[in-house]
Amino acid sequence: MKRSEMTQALVTEQNRIACAGVPIDILTITGFMTTAEVESHLAHYRTYQPSPRPG
Repeated sequence: MKRSEMTQALVTEQNRIACAGVPIDILTITGFMTTAEVESHLAHYRTYQPSPRPG
């Protein structure tokens, strides 16, 4: 996957979590990450299953 595609996928995953009502800092500074770090970061968010906060 191209780095630009990984960045877009990361935005999508972070929005998925935020839309579930889970507070998340969706600001990710991918410009300072290596491609391997972006890939790892994306993999983390893809496996994360948010539990909405009560209320």
